[in-house]
Amino acid sequence: MRDATRRMARLKRARLSIGLALSAAGLALLMPACEAVPLTAAPGTSMTLLANPEFVVANGGISVLTAILVEPAGTFVPDGTEVLFFTNLGRVDGTGKTRNGVARVNFIADSRSGVATVVAVSGGPAPTPRPSPTPTPAAGKIGAPDIAGALASVAADENSASVEIRVGNALPERLLLTADPPRIAKPQSSRIVATVFDTNGNPVQNVPVSFSIALVDPLDRLAETLDSGGALLYTNSNGQVVDVLRTAEVPGPDQKQVEVTATTANGKTGKVIVLIDWVFI
Repeated sequence: MRDATRRMARLKRARLSIGLALSAAGLALLMPACEAVPLTAAPGTSMTLLANPEFVVANGGISVLTAILVEPAGTFVPDGTEVLFFTNLGRVDGTGKTRNGVARVNFIADSRSGVATVVAVSGGPAPTPRPSPTPTPAAGKIGAPDIAGALASVAADENSASVEIRVGNALPERLLLTADPPRIAKPQSSRIVATVFDTNGNPVQNVPVSFSIALVDPLDRLAETLDSGGALLYTNSNGQVVDVLRTAEVPGPDQKQVEVTATTANGKTGKVIVLIDWVFI
């Protein structure tokens, strides 16, 4: 009798435990899932944004963006602090997380030339999302807000910073023009090579260049042509573009001079004189 009573008590306790477990599971299913809140910088955090290099070629050039965040107390922000990045030209990773107070992401040029303004923000009011030239980041990344709103945060000194990156042929500064050979006898042609540099002395890719010719002495006869026919040609990855000057003159003891001019889209020019040995027939 006592054994039967004990068995009944154990059975009741087991049923009660199972019931409590099922109730807890049901409550867990009914409760809304809590999403992790991103860690952002505290108000008053100072931020410095650097780009290396500050000039990239237009077709796939990469610049490493480095954001340095320091709290008001003078210490680096905690590891894992999220920084949002925006740009008005090219592409940039949507977010980066700090380690030892530093967050790094890549800026990638998308074949368009110009000056890209990149903004980094952490904490403070977020700009209102709107369409921008930055493509939508991959799934799982925070979308890119409006660049104008991000710039407003920079102007208000709200946990943000900005940097400019020159892309492609934004600032061709110098054009060097050479002729090979500089004197035409035989063969009756010369390679005209234009090399375009930026303000830092780096060669610039994808720069449109036009070539033209003129006689130094207007009394001479113009019998020369360019293979390009005056159409735009574009610099390669070495910042160079080649045209060919040809003459229809018959080689002879006399000489004349032909001036070749190369001009970039923003008005930078280079000139070279080619001597042509010829005889008038």
